[in-house]
Order: sequence, then structure tokens, then C-alpha cells
Amino acid sequence: MSQILNKEEEYQYKQIEEVIADASCSTEKGAEFLKWCLYYLFEKTESEIETNEIDDGVLITDGANDGNIDASFCENETLHIIQTKYGTAHSYEAMNTYLTDIKNFLLNGPMLGQKAELNIVYDNVDLCDEIIIYYITNSKLTSSEDIKIQNILSNTESELSKEFTNKSIRVRILDIKGIVEYIEEALNNVPKKIKNKSCRLVLEKYFRSRENDTIITEVSLKSLAMFIKKDKNYLFYSNIRNFLGKNRVNKAIATTYTESPKSFWYFNNGITIVCDDFSDPVELKGGAATISIKAPQIVNGCQTASTIFSEWDKQSPDEKNKQEGTILVKIIKDTNNKRKDITRYTNSQTAVSGKDFFALEDFQQALKRKFVDLEYRYEIQRKENDKRKYKGTKIYSYLFSKGFKNILFAKDVTQAFAAGMHLKPAKAKNIGNLVPGGQYYDALFNDINTPVDPRYYLFPYGVMMYSKDVIGYKNDARLKASNLLYISIYFKMIMKLFNKLGLIDNEINIFVDAPNECIEYLDNIFKQSAYNIRLLKIADRILNNVYKDSGIKKKVQDNLPRFLKSSIENDLEVVSIINDKIFDELEEIDLMEFRTIIGYSE
Repeated sequence: MSQILNKEEEYQYKQIEEVIADASCSTEKGAEFLKWCLYYLFEKTESEIETNEIDDGVLITDGANDGNIDASFCENETLHIIQTKYGTAHSYEAMNTYLTDIKNFLLNGPMLGQKAELNIVYDNVDLCDEIIIYYITNSKLTSSEDIKIQNILSNTESELSKEFTNKSIRVRILDIKGIVEYIEEALNNVPKKIKNKSCRLVLEKYFRSRENDTIITEVSLKSLAMFIKKDKNYLFYSNIRNFLGKNRVNKAIATTYTESPKSFWYFNNGITIVCDDFSDPVELKGGAATISIKAPQIVNGCQTASTIFSEWDKQSPDEKNKQEGTILVKIIKDTNNKRKDITRYTNSQTAVSGKDFFALEDFQQALKRKFVDLEYRYEIQRKENDKRKYKGTKIYSYLFSKGFKNILFAKDVTQAFAAGMHLKPAKAKNIGNLVPGGQYYDALFNDINTPVDPRYYLFPYGVMMYSKDVIGYKNDARLKASNLLYISIYFKMIMKLFNKLGLIDNEINIFVDAPNECIEYLDNIFKQSAYNIRLLKIADRILNNVYKDSGIKKKVQDNLPRFLKSSIENDLEVVSIINDKIFDELEEIDLMEFRTIIGYSE
């Protein structure tokens, strides 16, 4: 690293170095850096990466003949295409070549001899409304490189936008400085460089709230567009969706702008700007006024604002001046650190990616605090900068590998919770089911049966990590893919033992509906490491016996992902076979010993 790093860049650089420290060669280091980017920048879980599917997880294409595409995934009708370069693999020439190669790929598809998986990526070019192209390196660009590459980047975006007129095309070059800024964006932090930035906005009509911390105003579309043009690089850091591209909503906004601009006031909900401060309005002729806004951030209405600017920017000077229409704008002074709450509630009825809402959920923040009492760090976002060392709870340490740092990632925990406490391993397979807005989210997190005790989340996660790192599921493709089924088998086995003792009624079919005292019985099992290891090994034996069953073999055939995503919950024959395998093993468990272990006496 020849370039001088500032404090934040140096910290992030060391974080990356720490993660890839065990890699023995440049190829391994490159693969580990790619994994780091997927984990920490894009918040992907191990199971999402392991699926190797572009829709439900991440498609990894890194390696020989990869066409300069290391990984891709689709999310929110957006195709993300990623190239990473670690250390000396990065150069200005490598960046330039990448932009040329990716442009050719998007226009013409994979070249002869390149990986077949690239056809999957190319097929999704037509299916998605937006394409974001990433080049990521842990190096730092020189100022001359930065200037040159920004020019090439702008030309690339412009050329591709002309070819893909119905899509939004963005290219992001993230060096170590860019990585730091990207993390700041994702954490909804206003970067230091814009903290003291002030922007002016012309108001047609306005009034102030009783608390004097909000201005409600009517703003002309052309005034808003001019406001955005001057500061478009800074206005959208705090919006958790950013600009989602030319999807159906944006197309409707564009149509209103061009064909019926005066209807904007009636048809559109407007935009919300949060700022550090705003000045008193200065009256202009004709009843209008102008205000200065310090560190403005558009936290809601990003699509609307971006589309207005995009349409205005394409107009001739005369068309811009004659543009009609006004829009409702709410400007809020962030006096009590309300920015995250405002972001959450003003976006609650829009197409926000569910995983982004995790960080805004009060329950998730409360669970994070409860995990601290157990000496674990519960990471709602991997990008969080928490330098504290966590000791973990020693009595549960046998569940984790020696290198475990007592950090639990929310998406992994939620998957394990759904598989173990809800006994839904198929639904847990797709993280999209489990995040806010997902099909199963309300069943997981509600006011009726959602437990607040962190052990309900720790224990399934511990079982997940035990199977991966201790039993060795991570080294076997089929077992690694079946990890969530293993968790479900383990807790279903425990539930059946509780049924036998009369602790849980047979009518109860998920662990979270069990009586409250059951978590204490479960805790007693997890505190008895030798005994619990026996149970964990029994669950492993059950899983392997399931796959040995001839009926299961017919069901699986050559499509294990389909089997794990559907059959294990929806196919009654498969469910029956799994239950039979569990009951077979239960006969070998001494019920009196189990009663003693859990501390239950009638």
C-alpha cells in the first residue's frame, strides 16, 4: 500500500487484512477478499453465498474464463455485477480493462469459451430494471488515476445508457476510500465531507410547524431539479433504497413529469428532506422565498427526486425554463437524532428492501442490547464499527470453533431461528422470506409469540455453527446445503422429547408456542455440553439416515436445492419420512436421564 491512508481507511484496510490473514497464496487471498466484500459490503449470509444462485443468493463465477465477473446477484429488480481485485492484482489498467470487458458483456453476452454460468448473468440483464457494476479493490487510487477513471466511468455509463434506454446503469469504483464511503452510506451516516455543506432551495408557498423544526412547502419541479443538480452527489446518502432505477414506479413519475406536470401536486406524495439545520426563509418577489439547508438528506422520495432530475436534465434550456408543476416537500430539522426513525416510517409503505429495515426495527435493536448481557455482539449490519472484544458465554463455547469471535450476524441468526424455533427450514432457506416485508416475517416477529429472551436465538445459531464448524458440514456440499434442515431436526427431536414428558402439548407445532419454562429446560440441555453433544450427534445421524432412505433419494434425484426449498416442508411423504427417522432415534434416548438433565420433576 503505497498511498497514505487516513484513520478510517487504515482501520478498514486492517480489517480486510485480518480476515484474509490465513490465505496462503494470491489466488486464495483474492477469493477471501471477494468473500469479505460479499459479507461486509453486501451483507450476504453464508447460506446465500452457498446457494450459488443469482436470485436467492449469490452466483459465484470467479476463476478461469470468468469474463472479469467474480460474482452477481439480483435484488429489488437490480442486477449487481462484481469484480474484486486484492493487492497487486489491482492496477489502473485492470480497471480500464474491466470497464471495457463489462461493456462488451452487457452488449454482446459471454464470449466463446467463457464460463457457462455467465449466460445466467446475461439472461438477467433483460429481466432487471437496473444494473450496478462494481470494481472493488483494497488499494487506494492516486488522484491522477481517480480523475482518469472517473472520465472513463462516465463515458461507460453514458454509452450503456444509450443502448439500454429502459434501464438505469451505474458503475461504482470502490478503492479503500470508496469502501469506507460505501459503508457510511449503508449505515445511514452523513459523511463528514457534507456535514457543513449548505444548499439553497426556492419555496413557492410554505408554512412552519408549531415546534418550528419543520417546513412544509410547495416547490416547483424545475427548482427541485436545480437543487438536486447542484448537490446530487450528497443528497441521497441517508436514503436506504437510494435510486432503484427505471422501474415501473419511476416510469409513471417520468410520464407525469412530461405529460401532466401540473398533476404532480395531486398524484405524488412528495419528498422528505432531513437536515442538520435550515435558515429563516428570505422572502422573494411574487410571494416565493428561499432558504439555506445545512447537510440536507432526501430520506423519502428518492425515486421521485431522481426521476424529476433525470427528466429535467434531458430537456433543452428553453424546455427547462418553461417546465410547469410543483411538488410537496417536507424539510425536517434533525434536532433529536430522529433521522433513522424518519427514514423508517416515511418509507414504510414503499418498496424498500426488507433487509435494510432490519437496522430500523426496534425489536432488533433491543435484541442487540440483550445479547450484550451474554457477552455476544449481535450485528444487525456487518458494517457496524464496534471495536469491543466480546467474551461470549463460556458454558456455550463448545458450540463454536476456536476462532469464533462471539459475533452473531442478524440474518444468520434469523435463519437459524426460523429453522429451529419455528421448524421451518425450507422458508428459512430464502432470506427474503424472513426480513421485513417478507412472506414469513410477521410470523417470526410479532406481539403474540415472538420471544424476547436472546437464548431463543442463540441456541439455534449455536446448533448451526456446531454443524458447520465442529461436525464439519462446511466441508461437504450436501451437508452444508442441508444445515437448516439439521437445525430443524435437532429442535424437532427436543420437542418430541418434551411431548413425551408432557411439557409441550402435541397440538403445539412450533417451539415459540411452548410454555415459557421450556427455555429454561432447553438452557439446561445446552449447559450440559457432553450430553448435548450426544444429542447433536444423534441429529446428525438422523439427517444422514434421511438421505439414505430410498424414498428420499427419489425425491432428491439431482435437484437438492429444490428438495430443500420445498419438499422438506410441503411434501407430506418427505415430512413423514423425516419424522419416522426422528422417532426411530428417540427410542434410543433414556427418558429418565433426559428428565434429569433438563431439571424437570413432576
